Amino acid sequence: MTPASVAEVFELWRAAALAARKDGGESVRRSMNKDVLPTLGASVANAVRRGQVVAVLERIVERGSARQAGCVLADLRQMFRWAAQSGFVEADPTATLRKADFGGAPQARRRRLTDEEVGELASKMRGARLARHIRHAIWLMLATGARIGEIAHARWQDIDLEARTWTIPAEHSHSGRDHVVPLSEFAIRHFLPDGEARRSDVWVFPGRYASEALSPKALGKQIRDRQRGSHIRGRASGTTTLLLAGGAWTPLDLRRTAAALLAEMGVRPDVIGACLDHAVRGDAQRSYHRLPTLEERRTALQRLGERLDAIERSPQDETRRAA
Repeated sequence: MTPASVAEVFELWRAAALAARKDGGESVRRSMNKDVLPTLGASVANAVRRGQVVAVLERIVERGSARQAGCVLADLRQMFRWAAQSGFVEADPTATLRKADFGGAPQARRRRLTDEEVGELASKMRGARLARHIRHAIWLMLATGARIGEIAHARWQDIDLEARTWTIPAEHSHSGRDHVVPLSEFAIRHFLPDGEARRSDVWVFPGRYASEALSPKALGKQIRDRQRGSHIRGRASGTTTLLLAGGAWTPLDLRRTAAALLAEMGVRPDVIGACLDHAVRGDAQRSYHRLPTLEERRTALQRLGERLDAIERSPQDETRRAA
């Protein structure tokens, strides 16, 4: 008997196990045709290895469909378990994979960078073959607590150097309302670095073309690829160049780090929440809650900028630069 391909095993599994579903397995068929069979369909099912499944799932995650990646993993696991019971494969290549690694429901992250790791990041960014504007974007996520999408869509027209503010318009803010960010001297230095010409008249961080904004997915991929640990063809070769002593980190961890640093400096929780544009929940809270003033937020973010500046310029970092 000729070894069955993944596509053949899928059709047999669909007929045996999915036909009783309300849609007859149609939703799974569409998903497999889109994400799995174009890559693995012709492969011998018994020869499929864990790494091939991981590659399929990572491509789904990278296009911004993390939840779908978890669903595909669940479908593949059911299919390969059926195939193992039916004698088509000897082992399930999905057995050691977790949905949490590919968009399932992981436990809430608590990762924040220590001062030492921020200094380590400053050093590593210079050797990670990161474009200068990507390095500035990373620093600005730390200095403002802004989300990756808000940083990626920053426009020059929204930056008021005289008032030293950056207004994130409602259409680009996570909260759906305009959010004014007071800019520290440190933040201004990374918005307008000395000796660097603007790459676009519209976008602070343009994409491939000056007329378009940098994609948040592209920015995230630049960071993720340098912590991956294993090389993928066509991607950055320095797969550990941004990996820190405390492990991998994400853009959201930078926002969490900004909040933690502010808290360590004694900034009030309501001021921190206002700096990060957290929503005030509940009608009663909205009625009685006094929002921190712009000046209170400016003082907090200026102190944060001074702390980041001290870390970036620390003797330890100078030693790293000379090394």
